[in-house]
Amino acid sequence: MKSIRILFFVVILVALQTVSYAQNEKAADKSGPAETGMIFTCTSTSDDSIQLKAVINVKHEEGAMLLANAVVKFFVLDAETEISLGEAKTDFHGAAILRIPTRNKFARNEEQLINFKASYEGSDKYTASEGEFGLKPAKLMVSFYEEDSIRYVKVIATQYNADGSETPLGPADITVSVPKMISMLKIGAISLDSTGIGTAEFPNDIIGDSLGNLTVIASIEENDIYGNVLGKSAVKWGLPKHLISPDRPSRELWTPIAPLWMIITLIVMLAGVWGHYVYAIVQLVMIKKASPAVKEEETT
Repeated sequence: MKSIRILFFVVILVALQTVSYAQNEKAADKSGPAETGMIFTCTSTSDDSIQLKAVINVKHEEGAMLLANAVVKFFVLDAETEISLGEAKTDFHGAAILRIPTRNKFARNEEQLINFKASYEGSDKYTASEGEFGLKPAKLMVSFYEEDSIRYVKVIATQYNADGSETPLGPADITVSVPKMISMLKIGAISLDSTGIGTAEFPNDIIGDSLGNLTVIASIEENDIYGNVLGKSAVKWGLPKHLISPDRPSRELWTPIAPLWMIITLIVMLAGVWGHYVYAIVQLVMIKKASPAVKEEETT
């Protein structure tokens, strides 16, 4: 027992020395500016604007950290030139956002895409980074109607051409969702026809605010031509929070009562943690009780 304890303390000592050495090596390597990365996306929104969003992160061995108060410049690429659109500073989430009108006369490539660029020039502490994104402006219009006591959500998709005209977007897959506290709740999917129109049945068990109001979002994500497209509209089709029946609670992620699988998982995890604590305490007590016996054997 005594030899096992000595070996245990030796292993801990070696581990602490290794960690200290790694930290010293890391501090020595920080003589130059930290490397940055950029995630640049463009989204056509329902308010006839294109949102240019650049997120800057600083790369570390422990993971990426977001860079705040950094100036990002936005450009539109025209053949061999760059036309400035403006600049914005990153917030505490590392995001710099600039909005421009959807109806514009920017140059397009052979695929009718407008190419945008975001650039961060860097500083003494951080390296420069940039990103490019191409899309054809589009728009999603969300509306609602009822037929035979069934509720439907309707999406009309259009695209903006270089000559300023607006034509149907054509076949595409649309995701319909409702924003919740920390994520988006998907409630349906729509496949647009050749006219750019599609519908989906709206569920009757979605919880809204105290008045039953919901914000419904239709989106196209990472399309090769249209990039990201977002359309949203409000409707009073949700279940008011104060009307949830207390005698028949619904166990969902978005309700006040957690699902059973989540409760069971938490109980198992907590039982494992406290089990380790109890095991460690029992082992310490046994070591303490065994110490007098070991001393008696050594003396004899």
